[in-house]
Amino acid sequence: MWVITKNALRERIRRKEFFIVVAVGILILLLCSSGTATITMNGEPITGFDHMIVVMHTIVAAVGCLLAAVLGIRTIPNEYERKDSHLIWVRGISQPVYHGGLTLANMLSAMLATGILYLALAVYVAANGRVDYLVRMLPAFLIVCIAVAAASLFTSVLSIVLPTALVGVLGILFALGGILHGILSLYKNIAGGVAGTLLKGLLFVLPDMNGIQQQARRLMAQEGVDMHLILTGLLAVYVLSLGILVFRRREA
Repeated sequence: MWVITKNALRERIRRKEFFIVVAVGILILLLCSSGTATITMNGEPITGFDHMIVVMHTIVAAVGCLLAAVLGIRTIPNEYERKDSHLIWVRGISQPVYHGGLTLANMLSAMLATGILYLALAVYVAANGRVDYLVRMLPAFLIVCIAVAAASLFTSVLSIVLPTALVGVLGILFALGGILHGILSLYKNIAGGVAGTLLKGLLFVLPDMNGIQQQARRLMAQEGVDMHLILTGLLAVYVLSLGILVFRRREA
């Protein structure tokens, strides 16, 4: 399985989407940290570290989740389009192991990209002399990786059985829904009726990726961390990973 993961990981890292999204993420972080970007809250400019770290950390997590969704769209379908999957089966490798190795490559590549963005964030933190934040960035990064893993697993698992175009749409919607979970929850309370009920059901099954990244940021700031959100995210990762065991491809 590790050989499959290693080879697929190399391909994921070489894809232009990987470099483009990481570059855009770093550019946004640079614009925020340089003070040239006009970011306001309640009509007042936000320039202080305590405000900016919230904005920049949210950007890092959002970019990581979106990239995870994008990288997971075509990995498994591309392998089958090569028409050489029989070389895998003759070696006694099962579909779950094969799909699991490819999915793990998707997850690791997205986590690597998020880690690069975290390094850029660490430069900003160090430039502001906040060493107290630096020492807690590694555990915070691991918490963010829960959200990244969920987005990657969702698209990777769906790509086993659904058309690529549909997987792309659902994967991006899943990532955006998780990132905007708090806003959707607020709208649910306002909407009411059938729309509110449907939205409530959607939010129940949708991982709160924004809440997870908030706990990572709170950990860095030595604020109270809601372990329920983190454990719920881990549960979502576990449930989504079961799809690798359940779904099969007919081409095999």
